[in-house]
Amino acid sequence: MDEDFSSQMKKMALAMGTSLSDKDIDLLPTDMTHHGSFNYIKFFEYMQKFQASGQQESVIRKAFQTLDKDKSGFIKWNEINGPTTPLTDEEAEAVIQAADTDGDGRIDFEEFSELIKKEKMAKK
Repeated sequence: MDEDFSSQMKKMALAMGTSLSDKDIDLLPTDMTHHGSFNYIKFFEYMQKFQASGQQESVIRKAFQTLDKDKSGFIKWNEINGPTTPLTDEEAEAVIQAADTDGDGRIDFEEFSELIKKEKMAKK
């Protein structure tokens, strides 16, 4: 597995309140990556196995804070797209469009939390 990808997955897992070993990352489902692109929905599904159910709000908050690199209280396109993130331009735009319910071009904590919870409920 690509070293940058592995490093990013470990950071995201830590942000979500857990950790992944190199073995865990090697065991990631193959549909999580496709031709080098990152499937964020599959990642959140996978991470559910590592989270205690009572920690959901805390885990979502930590993930949000990790993605909000400039600590502005919003996740913007440039914070989820770039050389240090596993998302392509198209994937970053899709995340923004999926979560940005007020249409301001950025994701606040409530929008992020609703996206995560909606993805969890859709998979049950």
